[in-house]
Order: sequence, then C-alpha cells, then structure tokens
Amino acid sequence: MIWELNALKHLEAMVDITTRCNAGCPQCHRTNPLGLKKTDWLPDINWSLKQFKQALPGHIIKHMKIIDFCGTWGDAVVNNDLLSMIKYIKKENPECIICINTNGSLRNEQFWWDLGVAGGKNLQVVFCVEGTTQEMHENYRQFTFLDKILANMDILSNTPATIRTQTLVWKHNEHCLPEIEKLCMDHGSLRHHFVATDRWHDVDKLEFSIKGKPGVLEATSPDWQRKFRQTHQEKKEAENRPDYVRIDRRRFTTQTKKVSNTDKEFMKNLSKQSKTNKNNIACEWGNHNKVVINPDGQVLPCCYFCNPHFLNKHDPKIRIEFIDHPIMKEYKIYEKELNVFTNDLKNIINHKWYTEILPDSWRSDNPVRQCSKYCKNCAL
Repeated sequence: MIWELNALKHLEAMVDITTRCNAGCPQCHRTNPLGLKKTDWLPDINWSLKQFKQALPGHIIKHMKIIDFCGTWGDAVVNNDLLSMIKYIKKENPECIICINTNGSLRNEQFWWDLGVAGGKNLQVVFCVEGTTQEMHENYRQFTFLDKILANMDILSNTPATIRTQTLVWKHNEHCLPEIEKLCMDHGSLRHHFVATDRWHDVDKLEFSIKGKPGVLEATSPDWQRKFRQTHQEKKEAENRPDYVRIDRRRFTTQTKKVSNTDKEFMKNLSKQSKTNKNNIACEWGNHNKVVINPDGQVLPCCYFCNPHFLNKHDPKIRIEFIDHPIMKEYKIYEKELNVFTNDLKNIINHKWYTEILPDSWRSDNPVRQCSKYCKNCAL
C-alpha cells in the first residue's frame, strides 16, 4: 500500500475549491488566450462550507498533516467561505498546516488580517509576484495589481501567518530576479521561489490577445539560472536563500538546510520502491501520502493526473491520449467511488485502484507517461 490514512501516517491533500479567478494569465489551464477570460467549457464550481465538510469531514481532517488550497482551475481566495473553512480545519485539527497559493490581488485589508488571525501560525500563504513594476508584473498576471498584492502582504505579515512568494520566470523579467526577490522580502516574504515554466510544447513563445491588442510571452533564456547566480550575491547559509524550481516544483539545486530524518526516510522509500518495479518508477506523491481533490470532487494521485482528467471530463472537444490509457479506463469504471462527494476519502485511498491497479501499472510494459516522465528515478 502506498497511500494510507491512519493515526501514524498523516495525509496531505491539494484541494481545488473553486474554478473562479480574478486573473487572466495567458498560459493558465483555465484561460482562453484570445481575450484572457476563462475558457467556455470550464464549469462554474465554488464549494460552500457545507460541501467542504462533506468532502473532508472531521474524522478525516483529524488525520491530515497538510491541506493545500492550490488551485489549478481557480484561486481559493475568491471563495467567500474560505475563512470559515480555515476555522473549521483549525477546530477539527489544531496541528494541521494550511497552505494557500494565490495571486494575492483580491479582497480588502480586513480580509487579510482576518485570514492571518484565523489561520495563525498554521497558515502559509504563497503570493505570486512577477515583476518590480505593474507593467512587468501584469505582462503575465493580467488583471492583478502589484501595489495591492504588496499591501495585502504587509497586512498579513503582521499576523502569525507565514508569507512566501513565487515568481514565474519569463524572458521579460529574468533580468530583474534579484530585485523582485528583494521587493518580496521587504514586504514580509520569508522565502522566495523562482519557477521556469516548461509548458511550451516545442515552441518558445505564446501569443495572446487582450482588449483586442496582441501580446506575447517568451520562454526564459537557457542559461537564466547561471546569470542569476552570477548577479545575485547570497550567503551560503542564508535562511532566505531562494529556491530554483521547475514547473513540477522539484528542486534542482543543493539545499541549504540539513536533510531531516523525515526526508531521509522519504528518499529511502523512493529508492526501495523504484527497485520493486521494472520501470524504476518511484511515486513521489504516494510517498508523501498526498493526493489531489479536483473541483468536481474527483480524487487523483497527483497534479499530472488531475489536470488532463479534468480537462477531458469537461471539454468535449479535447481528447488527450492519457485518458485512453488502460489505467485511466479503469479509473473511469470506478469514477463515482473515487469522488469525495460520493465516498469517504479513507475508502478512496484504500480503494483497489490506489492500492493495486496504479502500483501494478509501474511494473507493466505500459506505465502512464506521467509516471514514467516525472517519477522515474525521482529524488527529493
């Protein structure tokens, strides 16, 4: 068994509670590049507190280590019940870590104060900052406002909550990375992440339109990391040393902190697992005991599964090869049993699709491409 829910091994979940968002990011899954509004096929889903409690009842919450409001299809801060959800989590499990990834250009200062007070030291919020000026920032984060984001960070920084920041690196901002990092640190960020997207599909630019005018996003230079390191003076043991990560969030630079016993055990499990199957696939999310819950309630093993599944399920014009893989055909058979609105999460992760069918696929001659690509020889 890989995923499990018990008192000794806590569960992590990335939960997508809404398909609504105020931003219009050209490369986002939910965005139509022609006009930067949401795609026509995207359903309007916005969980109520009642639905959240149905999806994650108290007896499940008490076993959870991390609940991550990191939406692929929407920004959790849009949801009017978010504060109530956080209070509910804290009541049921005072030790649970609550993470929120957001563009941060929403709500008033009172909201951010109340959010920080409600989540307290358990709350970690990641704000997205793409530039040192509004023009640079909104080249990607369309319909968001840098001054408002920084003001909201200032308010939250006066609460026990933790602030982190993230920058998507493009051609237009790669020359300002040290300045962007400093700006974020000046407004309360304790750690900054740089992410270079790999969603290019053999091209190096993305053309879009906004208000009838053309726009373009260009991929980063191949040597942007080397240039950044050369221009960014950092102390080797600095607590705020930035992370350099790919879009799949795996680090590819050395870490400044010592590897914990938990991380050592995690890497040991990955190594052991990869040796038990012919394709050398070690499931990173499974060993983290982490799943994804899509806006429609479907529980999937990782973000590489949840995005194409949701897209194929809701857009009749799209047919991705992934959905025709034997393992996803099996998932389709049990789809209703693998949904938090029709089944208990404990039953789902103990379902044979998770305990037998998926792991068996790694030992077959035809593993899922996502598993083979991202979790073959994977390491922390």
